Amino acid sequence: MKILSFIKAVVLFIGMTIIALLVIVLGLPWWGNPILNRVFITVFSKFTCLVVGVRLKTIDQEKINSRRPAILIGNHQSGLDFSFIGAVSPDQSVLVGKREIVFIPIVGWYFKIAGNLFIDRANSRDSRERVNQLAEVIVKRNLDVSIFPEGTRNKKADGKLLPFKKGAFHIAFAKGLPIIPVVCSNLGGIAVWETFDLAGGDVWVKVLDPIETKDIPQKEINLFMENVRNLMQKELDVLNAQVKGRG
Repeated sequence: MKILSFIKAVVLFIGMTIIALLVIVLGLPWWGNPILNRVFITVFSKFTCLVVGVRLKTIDQEKINSRRPAILIGNHQSGLDFSFIGAVSPDQSVLVGKREIVFIPIVGWYFKIAGNLFIDRANSRDSRERVNQLAEVIVKRNLDVSIFPEGTRNKKADGKLLPFKKGAFHIAFAKGLPIIPVVCSNLGGIAVWETFDLAGGDVWVKVLDPIETKDIPQKEINLFMENVRNLMQKELDVLNAQVKGRG
């Protein structure tokens, strides 16, 4: 099975590279338009499901379009997260990534051309200033921004969320933007690219109701963040139980 999963991983990498190259070349006339994200994610999501053998189900997807601009947050389990969580993201959706991404061949080029946003996590002062700049851009361009608040992939794949980082919440609080949580069922044993854990199976993605931030004082950001995390954990537990019950 590991050999088969390794082959799947290689096919995914080749496919991702080809799709990104096509988006770069064909999308040049639309430089900076986030619709290129929708094109890439739609194609790669279907390609991933086909190669890995994932049966993807989306729940309450209509809620993702209920507010804009907004900050979309999801749980982070694998480099393939964007194939599944991204499948429910709106057309006017961009990602926030580390500034170094732009120097990665092909992937970095695509990230730039599709109008995604950058932040320097190594410079705390720059990060604070950049948060305000990002918030301004998000409102001006009327964007939805997708961020993984755990900050890094949960390597345990145990269905438990890692502690959240504040970046997504600082951006939301800066302009009173709503938070829209998205939870993806466990990918462990199904679709974890990094460990060649690509056996396939059911993956469910659920969009939760938007959560307003505009009337919440800045001093309560930690409590707000923890409440959102607890809500997502509760929904994730239910989702995982539902998926497991189908097995």
